[in-house]
Amino acid sequence: MSTDSASHLGHVSHMSHAISPRRTYLIGRARPNAIVGRNRETGEIALIIGGAFLGMMCGLLVPVLPVRIVLLMGFPLLALAAVYVPYRHRTFYRWYEINRSYRRLLRQGTAYRSSAMEAGTRFDGREVEIGPPPGIGRISWLAAPFGPDEIAVLLHADRRTVTAAIEIEGPGVGLRDSEDQEALVDRFGTLLKHVANGDGFVTRLQMLARTLPADPDAHAKDVAQRGDDRSPRWLQQSYDQLQSMVSTSSEQHRAYLVACMHYTRELAAEAQALARAARPKGTRRVDRDAGLAIVMARELTDICSRLQEADIRVRQPLGQSRLASLVHSMYDPDHPIDHIQAMSQRNAWPAELDAVEPTYLQAKTRESATRRPWCHATAWVKEWPMTPVGVNFLAPLLVHTPDVIRTVAVTMDLEPTEVAIERMLTEKTNDVAEASRAAKMNRTVDPRDVAAHSRLDQRGEDLASGAAGVNLVGYITVSARSPEALARDKRTIRASAGKSYLKLEWCDREHHRAFVNTLPFATGIRR
Repeated sequence: MSTDSASHLGHVSHMSHAISPRRTYLIGRARPNAIVGRNRETGEIALIIGGAFLGMMCGLLVPVLPVRIVLLMGFPLLALAAVYVPYRHRTFYRWYEINRSYRRLLRQGTAYRSSAMEAGTRFDGREVEIGPPPGIGRISWLAAPFGPDEIAVLLHADRRTVTAAIEIEGPGVGLRDSEDQEALVDRFGTLLKHVANGDGFVTRLQMLARTLPADPDAHAKDVAQRGDDRSPRWLQQSYDQLQSMVSTSSEQHRAYLVACMHYTRELAAEAQALARAARPKGTRRVDRDAGLAIVMARELTDICSRLQEADIRVRQPLGQSRLASLVHSMYDPDHPIDHIQAMSQRNAWPAELDAVEPTYLQAKTRESATRRPWCHATAWVKEWPMTPVGVNFLAPLLVHTPDVIRTVAVTMDLEPTEVAIERMLTEKTNDVAEASRAAKMNRTVDPRDVAAHSRLDQRGEDLASGAAGVNLVGYITVSARSPEALARDKRTIRASAGKSYLKLEWCDREHHRAFVNTLPFATGIRR
């Protein structure tokens, strides 16, 4: 009796010291939004219906029986093949618009040359504006006070959005314990919930992680400049030996948060009211764009307070010079991000840009040390992890890939909880109906569908607890000096993405447009 009690107490003691399981996260499968259908876009469904209609009309109007049969079967089969049959890792339907846009780009000319050197300055001191490269769209630069500094606010006329960016401290992947990382993620989820369900105008957030090579000899140069030559000889030799043991691979990691507002009637009314209140006395003209900048500064002030509650430190807002320097460094990684002297909205764009190559984009600035342009290639995250992953699942891509210049952009489109619950219920109804239909037809149950159902149930529980709905998309841009080095770095990034359970697809023939999705403009996702 006493032996059994002792063994039971020992078992209980052993269980009390057991390590609690780490929290895992599930990301749902990407599903196109269509009027009807489950996994097809509206254009694909329209193509199938059009093929069926043409086949039916040929069956009614063509008098020759063999030709009638061929056309009756041919048009629907061609439409189905264009939508479903794989073709170069995509489908013919996907490639059609890409090839058409690429051929139109080749006819119009793929080279862009900035006219910043010849633009000049107006008599009142304002710089003459120049157009951005292809794929950017029409942009207006504004400035708004943001605490003791100012922040740059961009108006995107083609997308009808307003964006602004701040620099934050990185998430510290690999520098925090798993418990601290999980707590940080929970607090960031609270931030998303407040932004999505609040009465503000921010509807989209973008996280940018920029990785650049740093000078590996910077510490040695600093020691040579500020070191004491009169220190003991043995101390100098010991420090030199210690310094030689340190890895010479050095990188700098910069993180940015971009807030985006969509232009709506309510936002226009709020901006007009603020602009009318802030206009100088004695003037009747109301600057509505300045009102939009004031609204964005107010929204970012609220987001910064939420970031401090989430233990994410805000380093600085990006004014016009800092934002121009950041955009310029993305085209030319040789340009230091913190070099903001003489940087303006006109100097943000590269001097030359060429999209003639289908597999990469070439860009060159006037301050480049060599005549060779930089080569950039952008990939989109085709598939997020389909299995439960830990909080640091992106560590191989963000931290554990040295000597590769890259930008990782994750754009999150926020939805209020009520809207997200309605969408989840719609997807749940479709899944249940599909499962019932498959059971009636005695089909074998796909285990991937079972996993998707469990993820959908977990998502419903999270939404019921008050979480916000988030639709996200990811892009990765790799930069190198030559096409050969770019091909090598692309293979390295693909391998690192595989370790993070991600599937990438390179945006061939549209790199000039895909590159924009890794700029601080919060683009690349549909609403």
